[in-house]
Amino acid sequence: MPVKKKDTDRALVLLEEYCKKLKKPEEQQLKKAIRKVMGIFKSSLFQALLDIQEFYEVTLLNSQKSYEQKIEEANQVAEKWEKTTSATDHENLQKNQESAASSGSEGSGQCGEHNKENQTFENYVVDMKTKRGKTLRADSELSNSE
Repeated sequence: MPVKKKDTDRALVLLEEYCKKLKKPEEQQLKKAIRKVMGIFKSSLFQALLDIQEFYEVTLLNSQKSYEQKIEEANQVAEKWEKTTSATDHENLQKNQESAASSGSEGSGQCGEHNKENQTFENYVVDMKTKRGKTLRADSELSNSE
């Protein structure tokens, strides 16, 4: 069964409600692990994967749509994520600069570790989007030269 954005939104709500019930000291590791899962659900990479799946199922597998419609919708999806990538790259650059400026005062060890994990994941997302953007541009240039 395909996963839809509304399903992930509902899953996030359920996970948040479950986390609110975890108050005992021995439950805090579970709460931390669930919050990591929630972070992944909220990440732009995960959202991109949902968009790709939805695009594949709704557009590419739809035999009622012409190739022209499929091309138009593919370009719309690519344009959406190119805009998202540009905004995310700018935000990550700002975060990295702020993080570098305040690297002397990291706070508690757990928060520092969590921030490092998030930063690594965000860098991975930016790298993947950059590679995907280059591939899309190269494909576009290739098809334009034909």
